[in-house]
Amino acid sequence: MDKVTVYAAVNTKIRAMEGDFLKREDYMNMLQKKSVADVTRYLKDYTSYGKLLGDIRIDNISRRDLEDILKRNMIKNMDRLMHYFRDDYRDFVRSLYIKYEIEDLKSLARAIFNGKKPETMEKPLTFLGKYSRAEAEKLFKSTTIKNLIYSLEGSEFFEVLKPLLDGKRENLFRFEMALDMGYFSIIQNRRQKISVKDREVLKKWEGMVADLYNIQWIYRGKKFYRLSPEELLNYTMNFGVKLTFTDRKAMCYAKNLDELYRMTMDSGYGFLFKKEEISRDIYMERRINRYIYYKLKALTRKYPMSIIQTIGYVWSLEFEIRDIISIIESIRYELPPEETRKFLVKAS
Repeated sequence: MDKVTVYAAVNTKIRAMEGDFLKREDYMNMLQKKSVADVTRYLKDYTSYGKLLGDIRIDNISRRDLEDILKRNMIKNMDRLMHYFRDDYRDFVRSLYIKYEIEDLKSLARAIFNGKKPETMEKPLTFLGKYSRAEAEKLFKSTTIKNLIYSLEGSEFFEVLKPLLDGKRENLFRFEMALDMGYFSIIQNRRQKISVKDREVLKKWEGMVADLYNIQWIYRGKKFYRLSPEELLNYTMNFGVKLTFTDRKAMCYAKNLDELYRMTMDSGYGFLFKKEEISRDIYMERRINRYIYYKLKALTRKYPMSIIQTIGYVWSLEFEIRDIISIIESIRYELPPEETRKFLVKAS
């Protein structure tokens, strides 16, 4: 099939699946609940998730159980979309989904670093091994970050992480940044085989995400890991829509965080930091995701017959799952609804 026919079919499927997204009133209602079971019961009785949760025993459901159910459903929906693509396009779409395996790998690495066992983690590792050649059973036996890297031998992630086997002190920051850089490297390699039009749209999306991630990495590297400017610059992604190499280098060599804040303000991404808040970084991830969410919506409107429709749907579904889990987490910490909303991506 030609691309117009393929995208017409894909878009029809996406519009149908988007009809299952939560509405604003669903968010408002869930914010009033007092337990994981209450939130799950609401999802079952009043939303499209009822089809998914129909046979689930709700009374004793845990956060991990619910998140695993939601993510397995996400995999099914992604597979439904992949069904429409063939050959190089299917390979490219599959590479987009590796993002979620990387998130699971990061979670597993944090658990190992902190001496926890995978089975005791609250966060389920639903995606591990789904689209890469990683073997989950091997990964779960790892007791150090170095073991974890060796356990990935044979997968797409090993070559990305192999340089970290240099005898230096185990560093989660280096591990996470290497994976994220590898993710975009995989995407950029595979996008060379898709249409010129789709590559142009992807450059707009990738550049925006690269800018945001680079600022976040530089900030975290300075504040939490005390990395040298040279190492920080080495781990930034060498592309973006607003930040040039000179901009990234200046940020990495900023004398202190206040100077970094000023540079960020000048870059057009000043919304990532709000001076009136006591902790400037607590909502950073939410701000990044919210910015991506609305930019993706704009791109899907502007380029209806393109790969960005698939990306927009998958990321939007991911953000919805994040929001549901954020609401559940807020219940644990007894946060009021107005405070919880600050952590949500899709709820206005």
